Amino acid sequence: MNTMQRLRAVFRAITLSVICGTLLAGLATDASAQLDSETPTVTKGKVAEVIRKGRATSLVIESEAGGDPITVPITPKLQFAVQAKGDLGFLAEKQVVSGKGTLTNKSLFVKSWTVHVGLSARKIKPFVKESAKSIGQSQNSYDFAGTVSSRQQDKDYPDYETLVTNIRELKGGPIYIDKGAEVTVSMTETDLVEEGASVEFIQQIAKATP
Repeated sequence: MNTMQRLRAVFRAITLSVICGTLLAGLATDASAQLDSETPTVTKGKVAEVIRKGRATSLVIESEAGGDPITVPITPKLQFAVQAKGDLGFLAEKQVVSGKGTLTNKSLFVKSWTVHVGLSARKIKPFVKESAKSIGQSQNSYDFAGTVSSRQQDKDYPDYETLVTNIRELKGGPIYIDKGAEVTVSMTETDLVEEGASVEFIQQIAKATP
């Protein structure tokens, strides 16, 4: 099974996110618009139709709450991602990965991984930094992203596998695949979007500055 066939086998849900005001939301956008991040509008439903005209793609979304379908053009103004649950097999050499890990005994243990494929992977630069503080989160949490150089069984902790990445700050140090780790596969192309896929459409309403 090649990569594309494997992706088709796991991709069953899509996520769309609008991070600016749009005409679809009934608001004109301009340079003075601001995001009202406290009142996003979330529509959950199914893709009723995928409209492809040349390189342009639009999705017709039927809300689970009912009402008329809405048509969403996939444009550069959208923060768009197709996401699906993967497996640990996606954590492989040359894959671009990101996640949030907990620093324990000077080692980073990661339970939640995202594997980026396609065009989105090319735009991700390697980094590691302390996570923004939030309630219920470990004080030793770190966000990271990078390309996998190798995957191996750890010599000191044989119950764990580790990844070595191109993240310069780690100096070749391993990142541990924690027990019960989960993998999400993410891409920004629309090729794998099909009718019947689950969808979440988030609109953060823009408002003009006074």
